[in-house]
Amino acid sequence: MEIQVKSNGYEVPDTRKSVPHIYSALNENSNGVYTYIEPKVIISSKRKWKKKLRLCVTLFLGLIIGIGLTIAGFQIFGPSSPPSPSINHYDNFESPSGNKTFTTPENYEFRMVRCEIGNIPFKQKFLSFSVKACSDVYLVLTSKYDDEGPLIEIAIGLNGNTRSAIRTEKRGTNIVTFTRSFLNCRRFTRFWVSWKNQIIQVGMGLKENNREFMMMMDDRKLNIVNIGISTGRGTTGDWLFVKP
Repeated sequence: MEIQVKSNGYEVPDTRKSVPHIYSALNENSNGVYTYIEPKVIISSKRKWKKKLRLCVTLFLGLIIGIGLTIAGFQIFGPSSPPSPSINHYDNFESPSGNKTFTTPENYEFRMVRCEIGNIPFKQKFLSFSVKACSDVYLVLTSKYDDEGPLIEIAIGLNGNTRSAIRTEKRGTNIVTFTRSFLNCRRFTRFWVSWKNQIIQVGMGLKENNREFMMMMDDRKLNIVNIGISTGRGTTGDWLFVKP
């Protein structure tokens, strides 16, 4: 609403101060005419805000209930927990029977295991173990705590699981060889190793001197202090060291 008043020399009251809730501005135009402009008044409806608030609360509660029902349904109808792995699936953990188990990767790199298998094999100079692999498993008897010093390497399942050997270096010359397939991709094969009186012996089974198939004399008089295990040529291996 606009109201025009001509002053004719009279003082026009400042309506912005007297009735500010009705008029918002007093503008002076030409010819002494003053224009009063009534502001637009926006009245917010409390009912609309209440409806919006109720809608937000309803949506929030519905979301919470939906999430709760989803979780409850998954727990009731979801897949059951997988069974515990069998002993040959452990990786560097103590199996339920107390035996030590390991998994070696495809690359030829030795993992030293003295800390896990303990000191008894080194006092007895005898070790028994089981291994599951398709081919190319290696065990080293080392005179140092790593695999860089003088050592004995026992390789089983070479050339596609057709030959085994004893060496005095990693992947060195075969000093002793034996032609036969020992390993199996799906089940464990048991072996034992002895290094008493400078004689290196390798046999099948878990008892010393049982079914020996390789033997070598070693004049270097090595003091064996650690054992390393490895696989190679694209095959992995599961190892189990029997608790003494």
